[in-house]
Amino acid sequence: IMYLLMTYVVVESKQHQMHAAHERMIFNEISKAKGNVNSQLLLSPVAVTLSGREHSAVIDNLDIFSQCGYLVEDFGASSVIVRECPVELGREDISSLITEMAGQLLKGNMNPVPEKLDWLYHSTACRAAVKAGDKTNILEMTSFVKRILEDDEIRYCPHGRPVVYEL
Repeated sequence: IMYLLMTYVVVESKQHQMHAAHERMIFNEISKAKGNVNSQLLLSPVAVTLSGREHSAVIDNLDIFSQCGYLVEDFGASSVIVRECPVELGREDISSLITEMAGQLLKGNMNPVPEKLDWLYHSTACRAAVKAGDKTNILEMTSFVKRILEDDEIRYCPHGRPVVYEL
């Protein structure tokens, strides 16, 4: 951030830093919600086809998805249907996120519930955050920068990437 002529604020940002900041903002919001994540009902539910083992892993952990703002139901024949998702998440990300979560559950790396929740919070935030090439208007960008500057918790993304570099 640089002040120019005591009138202008200059912010130079690479897309990955903007993504990292937005990811942290979303992660903080959904992790602080503690099971009360704002969800949206999907006009067209998303069917996700999984392997038999992945399907079992998801069905055995429906409560984890629910606590993160997803309404996932058994859809038979190794499929699940997602009827609700967190407000921040775009529809196009749902299928891959459910498939990725099923794979993580199968690896057995996430045994305790808090660890499973944390992973799903991270993954949801990453997919929901602004990406390189996404268009933002000046009002959105101004609000975004203001929020970064006012919130000391937004210095690193959930994966540890720095959000702001001061020159």
